[in-house]
Amino acid sequence: MPELPDLTVYAENLAKALTGRKVRTVAYHQRGKLNVAEGELAQAVTGAQVTGIERAGKQVAFRFGNGNVVRVHLMLTGGFVLTDSRQLDRLRYPVLTVTFEDDAVLAVTDEKGWASVALNPAEEKDAPDALTVTAQQLEQLCRKKPRTLIKPLLLDQALIGGIGNAYADEILWSACISPKSPAGKLPPEAVQALADAIPQVLTDAIAELRKRHPDMVSGEYREFLKVHRPELKTSPTGARIIKENVQSKRTYYTDEQQLYQ
Repeated sequence: MPELPDLTVYAENLAKALTGRKVRTVAYHQRGKLNVAEGELAQAVTGAQVTGIERAGKQVAFRFGNGNVVRVHLMLTGGFVLTDSRQLDRLRYPVLTVTFEDDAVLAVTDEKGWASVALNPAEEKDAPDALTVTAQQLEQLCRKKPRTLIKPLLLDQALIGGIGNAYADEILWSACISPKSPAGKLPPEAVQALADAIPQVLTDAIAELRKRHPDMVSGEYREFLKVHRPELKTSPTGARIIKENVQSKRTYYTDEQQLYQ
């Protein structure tokens, strides 16, 4: 599943390619989920100009000059494709295709058909974004959910927006905290280490993706991760990487990470 660094780079590249373009047609292909009728979506964005594209939690938001917003959640296997109208018949597993006046095409595709598209979704209760979450906010979350293991807490999008399974492991390794530590057992210094590690790990990953995959609008690239990679046997510091499920999530960690209990 694409995570915050992936989605950030997707949004940057989509914004470069599509901002300023006007929509000619929209087609929903009866895959995935759409929160309104196809005709309502088409009426809302046909003829409108794309004015901005940005990541919102684990979604990508498309803003139009007429005030409408479309949010896309790629779920597990979804992705974006930039192509042109001559290639429409070659698209595999299309969920949504948007054709612009210059014949450029944006497609949302998903082999499993789980991706969701939402026109002007209702405002959700704002969770702090992972790039801006503070130590104070983390401390409050740990007090609110004291029995929740710290890894599932990081993954809960209602609590913190943007972190997924792979980067939760990277963050906890960087902060030297065991994923199996109950959140309420973390001392202040561990909470601060976590607050420092979250933006650092994520911004480093964004920089790596920009460098290694500068045009990406789909896919997940994990070749630079330090512990969450199936082929790795040891961490950069030489500790053996332990691979096991933690509350149904495949988890990679080492004995270097402190278990608070």
